[in-house]
Amino acid sequence: MQPRIAIVGAGIAGLSAALACARLGFQTDIFEQSASLTEVGAGLQLSPNATRLLDELGVLQRLGNKWYEPDALSLASGKDMQTLCNIRIGSQARQRWGAPYVVVHRADLLGALNEAVGQEATCRLHLGKMISATTQNELTQHLKEISGSAPDLIVAADGVWSRTRQMQQGASAATFSGSIAWRALLHHKDFPALEAPGNVNLFLGPDTHLVTYPLGQRGMMNAVAVTPGGAGTRAWDNSGDSDILARHFRHWNPQITSVLAATSWRCWPLFEVRKNAWQGANRTVLIGDAAHAMTPHAAQGAAMAIEDACTLAACLQRSNGEISPALDAFVSIRDPRINKIRKRGDFNKFAYQTKGPIRMARDLVLSLRSPAGLAADMDWIYKYRLDKS
Repeated sequence: MQPRIAIVGAGIAGLSAALACARLGFQTDIFEQSASLTEVGAGLQLSPNATRLLDELGVLQRLGNKWYEPDALSLASGKDMQTLCNIRIGSQARQRWGAPYVVVHRADLLGALNEAVGQEATCRLHLGKMISATTQNELTQHLKEISGSAPDLIVAADGVWSRTRQMQQGASAATFSGSIAWRALLHHKDFPALEAPGNVNLFLGPDTHLVTYPLGQRGMMNAVAVTPGGAGTRAWDNSGDSDILARHFRHWNPQITSVLAATSWRCWPLFEVRKNAWQGANRTVLIGDAAHAMTPHAAQGAAMAIEDACTLAACLQRSNGEISPALDAFVSIRDPRINKIRKRGDFNKFAYQTKGPIRMARDLVLSLRSPAGLAADMDWIYKYRLDKS
């Protein structure tokens, strides 16, 4: 008997889960509190471990020309603009990791996922459905009232502030990371000092760093700065004060600081779930940010959500729809992977924002490493494949 699967949240994690389940013959109901699917944010990096799965789900094809394959990942000093290293991607990503490295607008990815889910007869999307439950039993009953049947499995994909996670006994809390992310959209001409606008450019500096990359056919460039700050709000889309941002970057190269000062910024505090929260009572499983929200320093947040979704579907197929063994297998696969990715993100933040003698040592090491050696360091992330046997 096929299990009835309810997915709470229609973001990247929830829609990926619905699509992955549909491709394996499982029926899902997706419940989203918003009346329409919109995505706060701008750019998104999707590494080969994610694009491989999106390709298998038919999503990359739906994106058409809305995604872009950067030429290289470039690390440079924010103080003197000196390039520290380049990791070739573009066609090299396909050759080395078997799938493209892509940058895309979040709204475009969400639209492609939504379109794919809408064409699956086994997926039903319920928009404008606020989940007001405060207990697991209330949640199950609420989902039953909306869909007409009680779910056998609840998949919580409702983000870092997951209400489903908060229903679980001893639930892991989202905690402030101490960092603020600042976001802006720029035209290439607005940043004339950027020698390679087609790259993912990462500029490094003490306590701060700045990432830029193109957004495909939109003719725009996404810029994200990360600085220390306080968590005055939980909101994901706040007006940013350029003067405050400029103070964090005051020791950087004037070619960068002049652009930062002249740009309108949005900002948000970075919260994370440091202790993975996977399973709850009554056959509930959490995926994506609901389970393990992490800071963006490894650029793996969306990729981990997509991996979660496809792994859960594969485990359900392997167990012939039996919930308990599927969830046990899912957690055993995902927990060590997420922990290792989180450690990589922590290391990256330290390396990107270090100062003093450690910064000089970092710059020397990066300058001495070969591009092939740097690419090999990413193999364990980018070559990852699901075991579907």
